[in-house]
This record gives sequence, C-alpha cells and structure tokens, in this order.
Amino acid sequence: MKKSLLKKLSLVLTSTILFGTVAVGCSNSKSATADSGKKVTLKLALWGEGDYKYLTETNNLAEAYKKDHPNVTIQIEHIAPKEYDNTMKIRNTANQLPDVFPIRQAQLSLYGDVMVPLNDLKATQNNIYAKQTMIKGNVIGIPQAAFNEFVFYNKNIFKEYNLQVPKTWDEFLKVCQTIKDGKKYTPLLIGGKDGWPDYPFNEYMPMLEAGDGQYYNKMAAKDDPFTKGQPFYNAYEKIQKLYDAKVCGDDPLGYGWDQERAMFVAGKGAMMAAGSWYKDDYDQNGGKDDNLGAFLLPTRNTISDPFYTTAMTEFFWGIPKTSKNQKEAKEFLEWFFSSDYYAKFVGTLKQRPTVKGVNYDDKFFDEAFKGVDAKPITIFYDENFNKIMNAMKFDVKGIGQQQMAGKTSLDSIMNDLNAQWKKARGN
Repeated sequence: MKKSLLKKLSLVLTSTILFGTVAVGCSNSKSATADSGKKVTLKLALWGEGDYKYLTETNNLAEAYKKDHPNVTIQIEHIAPKEYDNTMKIRNTANQLPDVFPIRQAQLSLYGDVMVPLNDLKATQNNIYAKQTMIKGNVIGIPQAAFNEFVFYNKNIFKEYNLQVPKTWDEFLKVCQTIKDGKKYTPLLIGGKDGWPDYPFNEYMPMLEAGDGQYYNKMAAKDDPFTKGQPFYNAYEKIQKLYDAKVCGDDPLGYGWDQERAMFVAGKGAMMAAGSWYKDDYDQNGGKDDNLGAFLLPTRNTISDPFYTTAMTEFFWGIPKTSKNQKEAKEFLEWFFSSDYYAKFVGTLKQRPTVKGVNYDDKFFDEAFKGVDAKPITIFYDENFNKIMNAMKFDVKGIGQQQMAGKTSLDSIMNDLNAQWKKARGN
C-alpha cells in the first residue's frame, strides 16, 4: 500500500551507494562508550537521497558526532528506494541487518519481533508521534519526520479564472469544472498510469471521511467495511464523481508521474495533489515559486464540518535485536533526536519535526493552513490491517485506476471488495 511513499520520498534515486567508513561520535555529554575507549563500528543504512547528502556532505554527521565519541566509527550505506524494502527483508532473514536503520511506516509491523523496544528512551518520550505508532505494545522505531498533504496549484491560472481556494468538496469540484470549461488547461493532473499518484484521494480520503488516521486498522475488525454509508464507500463515492467529471485530462491513465510533474511546471495543468515533499521536486525541476500555491484538500461536505487533514510520519529509526552494539546504537539515537544537529537536519530538508520543542517555520506551507481550522489526523497502519491487505492484495491505488477507467460501477467494486475482505479475514 505504501509504494506511493517510496516514490514520494525519493523520486530520483536509482542506485545503491555505499558510503565508506567514516569516524564519528558525539553526544551532549560523554557516554560510557567514549570513556571506555572501546572501538565500536555502528552500521547505518537509509534510502533518502536528501537525507544521505545532508548526513555525508552538507553537515557531516561524522564530524558532529565525533566530539564526544571519538572511538565510534559509523558506516552509512545508501540503498535505492526501489530496493530498500526487499534488501532489508533479505538481511533480516540472514540476521545481517545494520545496527541502526529507518523502517518505512508501511513495513513496521513486519519488524515487530526483531527490533529492540525503545519505549524507555528519552528520545521516545520527547517524540510527538512515537507512541502513536507502537507495534505489539512497543515502540520499535522513532519517526524522524511528519508530512502533510496538499493540493499544489498554479496561481496565475486561478487568477485567470477568478477562482478562490475551495473549502468544501463541492467547491473543489466546481473549481475543477470551471477550469475544464475554459478548455486551456488540465484542471487536475494525476499521473494515473503509474497508479501511486492517486494516493491523496484513493488512499487517504477514507481516513479523512472518517476523521481517523487509523480507520483502516478499524476496518480490519469488520467483514463488510465497503458497504454504502460507511466512510470508505462515502469517500469513494466522492472520488468517483471527481473521476467521472473527466477533469484529469482526456486520458488520465495515459500519463504517469514524470509527465504529470513536467506538465505542472510547464503551466499546462492547474492543480496536482501531493505531499509537502513535492515542493523540493518542483523547485529542482525549474518551477517558479511566485506562481505556486498550496491548499489543503477539502473533503468535507460543508464549511461547518470539521476540516481534517493528514499527517504522515516516516523514517522510523530502530535497532535490531541482532545488533552486537545495542548500547552504542541507543546512545546514538538519544543524541540524534536531542541534539541541535536534528533541528538543523529537518529544517534544512524542510521536514516537519517530530520532536517536542523543535520549531517548524515554513511560510509557504503556513499559507495553506490560514483561514481553516485544520484538524490533523495521524496516519498509521497496524499489523492487523497489514495481514488482511497482504492476504487479499488490497491495492487502493489500483482501485483508483479502475475508477478512472470507468468500466466498472462503484457498487460492483465495493461488493467485490467486501467479499475479498471477508475471505481474507477468515483466513
């Protein structure tokens, strides 16, 4: 289900890079490791390109950590996102996981029995989201960042059609239709060919409809969560209306993500939905900031309804039980999440911090929250949902493509999902 996140976090990473051994160390105060003089090598692995560049070039982690831990050496391995999950699974089977590594949220439940519980760490206590994403009663990963979702829009096109930022779902549909009627621009770019770009709608809208970031987990306790009148059906009814309006181009399944973002930067499309991570991609591909705006996807029915928006946590740093350096690894996590280094790290990468007291100042995205009393819901998928998802190969992005094709009725899709879901629960 989270292949979308794989794409959105690292769009241009295509190869595996091993960063050689570098000496590091550091803490706000000298630890037992430093005092003992024991030579220790901590192996780290990660997939984020921006993260890797910062840790090894922009603000070298080795030099920062070395101040108080001169006896610790860290090896940072960079693994391509398309290969990361499978690589970690293989290493887990072979008991060769690195000492410290981030887990994707979608993969957390797979590591419930193999990771060291981090419940008692100060880094856990000071993290806003860590205890909201526990597996089997334990914090097995401390999230590094939180991401909000937005609808990015072309200000000039909105000005040309005298459009205001929509505050309800019907207003959003009306904006799309107005631009479509103008016959100059594609109202909403969606990259349907690749499937994953529809995640702000097909994956997240049921949770927004329910006002619950763990709604999928609650679905796991039902045999028929796709029945009319329930949040999933209600959300997909809205999505079907959007796709049926043909506001995503003549052939939304004929172009993918690369074409979508190129069209948006070129001014051929008015809007596209994506996470805050897209802003850097826009800038790197020649987009003009003075023409870019962002607003929260308005899925509510009326302005008096609560305005829910998503908060997705990611990069869950954890320690496997197979590590021979668990003590040193815990010291590293304590330092990383409590030092000034972390604040500079997430600030530079424009990531929303997860640590209490670390300020987040981004004027561009702050504009999206003005004028609405947004209520963030924290998205999390637990092991019960993941078991059913894997058993029936539940793929909301694929269902979105099916809706775009328009060859199968919504009721038929929902009835089929109910049957598959019930069978998967029974198994």
